[in-house]
Amino acid sequence: MINEFAGYGCPIWPPEAQTDTCVLEDALFAKTPLLFRCCVYDLAFKPDGSELLVAADNKVLIYDGSDGTLLQSLKGHKDVVYAVAFSHTGERFASGSADRSVIIWTEQHEGTLKYVHNDAIQCLAFSPVTNLLLSCACTDYGFWTQQEKNVTKQRVNTRILCCAWSTDGNLYALGMYDGSVLLKNYKVQFTDTTTEIAKIERPSGEPVWALKFGAGRSDAHDKPRRRASVYEDGGYPGEILAVSDWSQNIGFYDLDGNQINRDKFLGYDPTSMEYFNSGQFLAITGSNKQVLLYTREGTLLGTIAQMDSWVWTVTASPNANTVVVGCIDGTVACYQLMFSTVHGLHKNRYAYRDNMTDVVVQHLSRQTSVRIRCNDLVRKVAVYHHRLAVQLTDKVHIYREITNEHNNDQLDYRIVDRINQSFDCSLLVICAQHLILCQERRLQCYDYKGLKQREWVLDSMIRYIKVVGGPPGREGILIGLKNGVVCKVYVDNPFPVKIMQLKCAIRCLDISHLQQKLAAVDETSTCMTFVGSNNELLFQEPNSNSVAWNSDNENLLCYAGNGVLNIKAHNFPPYQQRLQGFVVGFTGKTVFCLHMYAMTTIEVPLTNQLYQYLEKKMYREAYELASLGVTEGDWKILADDALQNLELEAASLAYLRMKDWRMLLLINEIEDMLTKGHSRELVMAYICANQRRFREAAILYQEHGYEQKSLDMFTDLRMFDQAQELMKNASEETKKALLRKRAEWAKNSNDPRMAAEMLVSSGDYDRALKLMIEHDWMDMILQLMRKMEKSDVDGMRKIGEYLVKKGEYQIASQLYISINDIKSLIKMHISAGQWDDAFAICARYPQFNDEVYLPYARNLAERDMFDEAQKAYSKAGHEEEALRVLQQLTENSLTENRFKDAGYYYWKLSMEYAHNAKSNSNYLVQFADCYQKAECYFAYDFIHKYLAEPFTNRSPEQLINIARFLASQKSYVRTSKVGIYYTLAKLGKSVEAYKMARYALEQLSTLKAVPRLEQLIGAATLDIRAKPFSDPDDLLPMCYRCGTANPIMTGTRCVNCQAAFVYSFATFEILPLVEFTIADDISDEEAYDLINAEPPLPAQTEKLRKGASVVCERDELLNMERSLVLVAKWQPPLRYKYYYNVISEITVTMCESCFKVGYGSVLDNRTIQMFHQDDYEIAVLQEGSCPFCRTVPERNNDFNLLDEAELDRL
Repeated sequence: MINEFAGYGCPIWPPEAQTDTCVLEDALFAKTPLLFRCCVYDLAFKPDGSELLVAADNKVLIYDGSDGTLLQSLKGHKDVVYAVAFSHTGERFASGSADRSVIIWTEQHEGTLKYVHNDAIQCLAFSPVTNLLLSCACTDYGFWTQQEKNVTKQRVNTRILCCAWSTDGNLYALGMYDGSVLLKNYKVQFTDTTTEIAKIERPSGEPVWALKFGAGRSDAHDKPRRRASVYEDGGYPGEILAVSDWSQNIGFYDLDGNQINRDKFLGYDPTSMEYFNSGQFLAITGSNKQVLLYTREGTLLGTIAQMDSWVWTVTASPNANTVVVGCIDGTVACYQLMFSTVHGLHKNRYAYRDNMTDVVVQHLSRQTSVRIRCNDLVRKVAVYHHRLAVQLTDKVHIYREITNEHNNDQLDYRIVDRINQSFDCSLLVICAQHLILCQERRLQCYDYKGLKQREWVLDSMIRYIKVVGGPPGREGILIGLKNGVVCKVYVDNPFPVKIMQLKCAIRCLDISHLQQKLAAVDETSTCMTFVGSNNELLFQEPNSNSVAWNSDNENLLCYAGNGVLNIKAHNFPPYQQRLQGFVVGFTGKTVFCLHMYAMTTIEVPLTNQLYQYLEKKMYREAYELASLGVTEGDWKILADDALQNLELEAASLAYLRMKDWRMLLLINEIEDMLTKGHSRELVMAYICANQRRFREAAILYQEHGYEQKSLDMFTDLRMFDQAQELMKNASEETKKALLRKRAEWAKNSNDPRMAAEMLVSSGDYDRALKLMIEHDWMDMILQLMRKMEKSDVDGMRKIGEYLVKKGEYQIASQLYISINDIKSLIKMHISAGQWDDAFAICARYPQFNDEVYLPYARNLAERDMFDEAQKAYSKAGHEEEALRVLQQLTENSLTENRFKDAGYYYWKLSMEYAHNAKSNSNYLVQFADCYQKAECYFAYDFIHKYLAEPFTNRSPEQLINIARFLASQKSYVRTSKVGIYYTLAKLGKSVEAYKMARYALEQLSTLKAVPRLEQLIGAATLDIRAKPFSDPDDLLPMCYRCGTANPIMTGTRCVNCQAAFVYSFATFEILPLVEFTIADDISDEEAYDLINAEPPLPAQTEKLRKGASVVCERDELLNMERSLVLVAKWQPPLRYKYYYNVISEITVTMCESCFKVGYGSVLDNRTIQMFHQDDYEIAVLQEGSCPFCRTVPERNNDFNLLDEAELDRL
């Protein structure tokens, strides 16, 4: 049994028949059966519902569709009648029997035509749009039309069990004994032919005993035709075909024969089915002796009836939710289904059940809605703020709204919790963190995990319940009981709080938004309101069915009854308008009304209530009411009326809503006057004057002895003629004063604000500005700033200093820019800590770098950001401080054994010295020393990590190259020659470079090693003597100038030609580069242009490779191939250095930053940071920058597959 729809027995059977009335549980369903002696095989309603056909025995029984009276019994068949059917117009009906005949009957119950099949008739179906009859026998089926004399028949290979037409009459379906369904298209223009659309093969192969077409949803025409499988979750919107077989399954298909979703298990053998309520519900009967209600897609909703035997057939009334069933024991029963409204409302959110399995949530104010498809029977719905609870058959879903509070946003709910429990309750409400279940006298509180928190048992049955708000987890719930008690429970309190006792049961209940007033409607339809803790009765009104307080106003109430809506404010008479239904909510000026099954929103005018408040001089309440929504004219009336009665607070708020700034200034002045003790008459006169009612103001001044005020008013307005006219009866002294005022109009008064305004009007800006700054009048200073000329720099600077002091940086910035005072603008940004703005200014005005970067560097140093501070000192031009910071960073790196960082900082120091060498060449020595240290510490970092760490990513050959390089260099602080030679000895043995290893061990014998290494060195020395005194040829350094293979420990120059080796600072391999110089009479720029010029004969470049002079002339430079020449373009006072790649197949890459480190005679023995291109790219990918100088290379956006040199060669 379920509570969502109710069935009531309809007395359609004759009283003299043998009846057996049975009232089921909770009196929800009742049946009054008619008993026959044989099975009831088929039922059919006339399209208007006035008649019901019953196929029983060999008769066709016709009953009145409204009261069940037997109208006639037709005896045209000789055997059992298996099928009956009405045409869509109701003018004809047909019956089919086991005697193989089909009889066509008229509306007057007279037989007009009879035709036969080869076997017993199994089923009949009229087209829903024409008088076309489909009759099916065991082995054939045929079509009868009124226009054709002959019946067109077609044979089939298996027995036909059932048939049905689509709603448009174009398709028909035949259910077969072999488990197949034939879906065919009937062509009206060729009435004797049909076209098969599809053949549906049921998986079980069991007989298809029932099938029906169900109409599409009402919104199906708005959606495109798609494959059925995509609608498994959201529901297929179009017309569907339901097919059930005796494998106890049911399947659903579209009109193309595609299955919409998976088969659903019924648990019994179906015998008949029927769509009703525009195809939204499906009734199925069968061997379980029950009539079950499903959704159009097979979701079980509940049981309509329980019978005593198999239910063989079911049909639905066309005009009502009435279902008639026939059983094999001869029972015919009628059930009327009543679908109750399941809904919930909280403020402007309304949720209700639709189609039994969907929930629609509406935002009544924004006129937006969202549909939530639950695919299960929705039992209860509750909504509270952004929470939504939906109770299904065996679980409860908790949803949360995820939209923002913008009017144009669509509603969207997401499920946040599931409670997998089945609750039995009559009412369901939701709070921020809890669910409240109501069942008779009992309230139960559960959290969102399904855990029971507490329970309240009240004295009487609960008639009304409402969540009235509160902190999350502590909400209050208002409850009205059948015995008239009104109480409140709190979610976190186990004890109910009794509020009051009425004389009879509660029908409706509500509490004001401040919870100071209570309104109730009892069983006598009397609406009563109470106030205070003593529950004082404010008023009561008869003939009411519902009541609701305004959720935004404490004193505004609406109640409805007898088709009238009443809007009542305070204790005033109510405003009435016609309304059908129940009031369920009142927000702002919008009333929410539930009439029948529809929720409507009605905007009510509040002008009448506003005038009621104004009549009683209740301006604060009038303003609160107007805030709910009144017209601009009503706001004007409220503001002016409040001002005339000196209700300045209400008047100022009203004028603020109207954005009447002039009147707001007037109210501020009136407040000052009242504070100073001025009389009411004087204030009223002042109001009249500001409202330009000068004559009324002057009369008020004169009547109450304020002639001087009247004089001042007219003289300030320069209305001297009007003043003389009104001052005819004034004293002589007053008349003389008028003349003095007229003569001395331009003089100042003692009012400092007025004095400032007069000074501004006279153009004396300096004195006016001084006065404004003394009294801190920001608004007047800003007005003056807009009036002053930009040429008045001193005055504008004073305003800027004042604005900076007040923290108005944006206005001050605009002011400084307008007078082009960049220095003051920079100081302002520095004092405010707005460094980005200060840097942006320096970018445009480099002459102010020192003003910005020096304070910035000191700020960074105070925050221990020394790298950034060093750069800032350098940008500020304070090289000494920049060098001091770099030196300190270098010393710290060495102390902490961060040799790679030390090399980087030494490189930075060398750059500083190279920069200083522009003005003093003595810095080149320091530059060379720092540069050499940078190289050594950079290389030594690999040796240190190899010795100190368990793993290394460097190959033995790379470590040998690094150690050979370091062995030829000087020793520096914290570098260890022992570690270098130990690395050569250890790795030399592993690569069979025994000669190099023996040399390294000989050098170690002259050095002092730590005790841990002494034993290892001794053992290695003994072991190496057993090895041959030789090195592998592939490890011997090659001189790319003369081609000599040098010994491994040869140093950094060739032993033959003394050419310096060029190392790759990624792997420390020797690069195929030969350094050459240019003639003294050739400038670097000219040489660079000659190298980049197109060589006349490429073969002449072989000249350098074969040992030509290292000094090149112009013709030699011109003949060089530019892709093989690398140029280190040093900045003055240094000159460029040139390298030639003697092996063109090897690509060498030069870092565009590192080469700036060294040059000239001081660096004749130094190397330049160059790399194999692959090694360099790998290092950049690993570290994100050049491994030596940490310079991030620029991204190459050239998408050509060939570089320029390759293009030139092509």
